[in-house]
Amino acid sequence: MALTLLDSLTAHWSDLRGRTYDLLDLLPENDLLARLPFPESQSAYYQFWCMLGTTESFAKLIEAGTWQGWASSLPFDPVGVSLATIKGHLQQSDGLLRAALSPHDLMQPYGRGATPMRHYLRLVEHESHHHGQLINFIYALNWPIPQSWADEWALSRE
Repeated sequence: MALTLLDSLTAHWSDLRGRTYDLLDLLPENDLLARLPFPESQSAYYQFWCMLGTTESFAKLIEAGTWQGWASSLPFDPVGVSLATIKGHLQQSDGLLRAALSPHDLMQPYGRGATPMRHYLRLVEHESHHHGQLINFIYALNWPIPQSWADEWALSRE
């Protein structure tokens, strides 16, 4: 049986988000508050908070076909939020995204011309942007390099 576009997107998202989980699995809790060494830097927690909120918000966009606003199910303040809590919320958002994509013809435009596929691609761009930010954390703060990140982007310390 041939793979569908939805199957391909689901596998793609699982791979991309899987790298996020690989990094979360290596971090100690106190690294969530880490910042890069310049005043404008947001915390590592912020990166995950923003990734989550954007996934949740884009799932609603894909489902409705129009922007429903941005919100994250995690609080903006990281105090008391664990790595396990972050991962659990991200995993729930993966299910929301799959459920939002499933009933749609991914290439069929909504009333204003955008397709579910286009919204998915914008979400991927956002997730990848945060991976780039997190690569800065990996190098600037000497975080461990997850094997999946080393394999995908040829990251190393050599």
